[in-house]
Amino acid sequence: MLRSASFALMFAALTVGLWAQSDTSLQHSELSAQVTGVFTRESHSGPTNRLAKNSAGLLLGYRIHLTRWEAIEFEYGYTRNGQTYITPGTAPGAPAVNNLISTTMQEAVANEVITTPRLFGFFQPFFLGGGGVLIFSPHLNTSGILATTQTKGAFNYGAGVDFHLGHIGARAEYQGLIFKIPDFNNPALAINHWTHIAQPSVGLILTF
Repeated sequence: MLRSASFALMFAALTVGLWAQSDTSLQHSELSAQVTGVFTRESHSGPTNRLAKNSAGLLLGYRIHLTRWEAIEFEYGYTRNGQTYITPGTAPGAPAVNNLISTTMQEAVANEVITTPRLFGFFQPFFLGGGGVLIFSPHLNTSGILATTQTKGAFNYGAGVDFHLGHIGARAEYQGLIFKIPDFNNPALAINHWTHIAQPSVGLILTF
């Protein structure tokens, strides 16, 4: 699933990129690499509750400028965090069970970016919105409960600013991801609620 999504994003990026390069007045393309924080909202809706550990991650992007005010962006993100599902006891009067599942979370998203021309020659704010997929892959399951890799669709939004110095620059931004809480294909972990990840990040960009 992830390989197919990656190939699709790469093909779209190359196609749009070749078209954008025909306008020599644009700054064309940017590669970005950012360190990001991943802060997931918890769910306390019962009978199953979900607690998520905050984590740090990596966010890689490719942005293609179509006009002076519009760009398309393709991003890949990676982090490892813990998901704890507190499920009711299996028998009357039995205590609740804590099911701890450490996961690898990968994201593949495409965004439309509204960006200004460079202000004062170096300062460039932007807003973005789009969507893609999140892939949750268990790598440590201390409870032994059934849990398998699961893909969830996600909506994405955000804003930020670029600081350019020639072809090298810096980026600071905030993104938010909205998606259905994963249950790792196990009905016992099903919550059927939406949740939110706050994803602030800082890093470097290369313009060419």
